[in-house]
Parts: sequence; structure tokens; C-alpha cells
Amino acid sequence: MTQRHLWRSAREAIPVQRALVVEVEQDGESGFGEASAFMTDHYNSGLDQLHADLRRIAPLLIEMCPEDPFAVWRRLSAELPDSPFVLAALDTAVHDLRARLLGVPLWKSLGLDRPQGLRSSFSIGLDETEVMVRKLRERPGWSAYKIKLADPADLTVLEELRCHTDAPFYVDGNCGWELSRLLPVLPELTDLGVQLIEQPFPRSAWRDARILQERSPIPVIADESIASPRDLDACTDAFDGINVKPMKAGGITPSLALLRRARERGLVTMLGCMPESVAGVSATAHLGGLADHLDVDAVDLLAVNTGHGLTLDGTGRVTLPDRPGSGFVPDPAAHGWRVRPVPADDVRPIRHTVLRPGQPVSSCAYPEDDRAGARHFAALLAGRPVGVASLYDEDPPGEHAVPGLIPGRGRRLRGMATLDEVRGTGAGLAILRTVLTNAALSGAGVVWCNARISAAGFYTKHGFRILGPEYEIPDIGPHVFMYWSVS
Repeated sequence: MTQRHLWRSAREAIPVQRALVVEVEQDGESGFGEASAFMTDHYNSGLDQLHADLRRIAPLLIEMCPEDPFAVWRRLSAELPDSPFVLAALDTAVHDLRARLLGVPLWKSLGLDRPQGLRSSFSIGLDETEVMVRKLRERPGWSAYKIKLADPADLTVLEELRCHTDAPFYVDGNCGWELSRLLPVLPELTDLGVQLIEQPFPRSAWRDARILQERSPIPVIADESIASPRDLDACTDAFDGINVKPMKAGGITPSLALLRRARERGLVTMLGCMPESVAGVSATAHLGGLADHLDVDAVDLLAVNTGHGLTLDGTGRVTLPDRPGSGFVPDPAAHGWRVRPVPADDVRPIRHTVLRPGQPVSSCAYPEDDRAGARHFAALLAGRPVGVASLYDEDPPGEHAVPGLIPGRGRRLRGMATLDEVRGTGAGLAILRTVLTNAALSGAGVVWCNARISAAGFYTKHGFRILGPEYEIPDIGPHVFMYWSVS
């Protein structure tokens, strides 16, 4: 995903947001969920870690069915206590799959009323004042604007923005403000039309939050302070409301519980999202009927998306897709690159270009390609393959006795290659991650390959080991046998 503008808050700047889209399948239907590689240290959400978590719980996933997504979440949450994003992606995908199997929209499968009249606020990231004004003027007529501010006492930004709209302002401190700077300017913020203050202080500053709640004429809502239902008691004591983000909370299941319990307590509810694409936001919006405020403009902020789903008009009105489940449909031809399963015919041209130049094209049709269980993957750039790899159910040859391998659990990686135009972009690593995760989900114990000497360093860097001496493959060159263990 690529942002239309460099996205800034008091915490970070985000030009490109990488993400993992999870697809779960049953009876010819697929459900989708999303996990962003965002604040990776805090949320344990680096792409390597997301894939590692999926591989680790692969045996559980193989056993599960989507008939009761809430039971699935309970089992998965026990295995993923420190990985809310991958838990959220799986939970959302299972809920989505169940709704699609039932042939109904997600809100209906959850027992909710149809969301009506949904409108999102528009977020303006931290930047120079003139840039923030320009962003607002590019999106006139929205029902509310969420403004990122580095310092609440610097009112210049709000004063300039107020010259261009009468809409309410929500101001977001992203944990970066100080109580002493905020309290004196509360009257000015009220006069400028600020109707919500979001997470002004760090999560640990509960005392400051309680003081502000007592003194502020403007409702104050929690974001980083509400990570799961376990935080609701503390937030009820220190805030006027909560911003529920399913990816952060661990999925649709806990978000549903949070929104319902918050309403029972009379708290203001906002339904928001992390930096994510339409794959995740489309599911989130189905909970919109439980929220007082909606903040799902992430899809409007993207220059590159993952497919089709929820849409926003020019003033932030939300339209849910008229399709079962979340309504998300992936678009492999969308701008950018992503890794997807493809037919064998789609991987052979790149095999020929990169691995067998000057040799007959027929040399790139491997005997294993049409074997039962063969899987082929491609990194697609605007729908065009730019990197490929194939995976086969095959144990290593007898001369390579991989330690601990149970017969029948070997998987062979072959034909991995990327075009020069995407070298250095992470496409090759993305293909490898996807292949290894799919191998684990298929019950693999070991993935092995005959690696060219020139590629051995890449494989070694990503967990493969060399077994045995170097050898020559006629007409191709020197190789080493390498293997990667799932456990």
C-alpha cells in the first residue's frame, strides 16, 4: 500500500505501508483479513514475525472450520497473546468466510442491524501548516476532520484550517502531548470547534488522563490505551470514550465485545483503523452501526490499494459492497506488487528469462509442474509476474538425509527467480516468505532446494542451511543442497 501523501503523526512518517492479506478457504469460498507491518516492535507485526506466527499455528488452522468464528478466536487468541495483528487477520478472515458461506453480508452474520448513514472523518497527518490546509481543501465537505497535532498549545494549524471549513475537528495527540500544555488551551480548542480529543498522553499516563477527563469540556477518547477488552475498566475510569480498531484489538470478535460493552457504560464510541487497505477496512465498517463516530478514511488516503470493497464518496459517505461477507475482492492487477498463487504457465516465462537464458523454452517446463499438490507463486506488479517460485510435495533425495525429517513431509522449492526490475524491492523475500508459510500450512516439516551458489547467501540469510559439498548441475552451474526446517 502506498500513501497519496507522506503520512505523519507525532510518532512516525509512513510513505509506504506493507501488509499481509490472509485468505482462508472452504468449499470454494474465501474469506480475507489483513495485518499491517505497522509499529512492528510494539505490535509484534513485522512481516517475518507475521509469517512465523502463521507457520507456528498451522496445525491448528488445518483442524478448524468457520462454523463458529468466536470459538476459533478463543483457540487462536490463546496461541497468539502477543500478536494482535495476525490474530485480527485470521479472525476477520474466518468471520468473512462464514458470512460468504451463508451468502449474507458480514453485519448480518454477526446478528447486527444494517449499518445506515455511515460517514467517516477525514484524517490530516502532521505536516507544515500550508500542507495540512491543502489536504483539507482537497477533501472539502466531510462531516468531520481528524487533525494530528504535535503540540496542543500551538493553535496556528487549527486556526488556519478553521478558515476553510465549518465541520467539527477531532484532534489526535498520538500519545505525544503534555498535560501542562493542554489544560490552559481547552477554552480555545472549544472555540475552534474541537469536539473530540484522542489519546493525548502516553498509555502509561493514567493520572494525567483522569485529570484531563475531570477538567475538559471536550470529550476525551482512548486509542493506544484501549488495546483489548481487558483495558476497558481502566479506560472507563480515565476517558469519556474509546476508539476501537479491530486490527489492534485482535479482530472482529473482541471489537464487537468492546463496542457493545462501551455502549452499555455510556462511553463515546469511535470505530477506526490502522494504516491498512480496503481488505481490512471493508470488514471493519460492518460494525459501524455500533459506533458514534467512524474513522475509516485509510482507504481514501491510499494511492495503491489491494482490491475492491468499501467505498467513500467525496464527502466521506461510506458504501458497503453489495456482496456477501465483507465484500472485499482482491485485484491482482492493481498497481504495486503482491504475491499470489498462479498457474504453472505463468511462472515459466520468468524461469526462462532468469534461470535458463539461451536454452530452449521447453527446459522451463519441469516434470513436477503438473503433479498433484504442486503450487506456483508469483509476485505480480500491476498484474504482471515479476518474480516466481514453485513448491512440490517431495522428500529430499536419499543422499541428503535432512535431520529429523519425517517421510512424506518434505517440500521442494524450485524455479525461484525475480526480474532485474524488482531486485532490491523485497519482492524475492516476499515470495520466499509466502512459499514457506504455504509449505507449513500444507503440513511440511522441511523445505529443500538445489540452490545456485550465487543465491546461497540469500537463502542462508533467511534460515536455510547447507548440507553436503558443492556440486555441478550440467548446463546450469555449481549448486549446494539447502534446507529450511519448519519447527
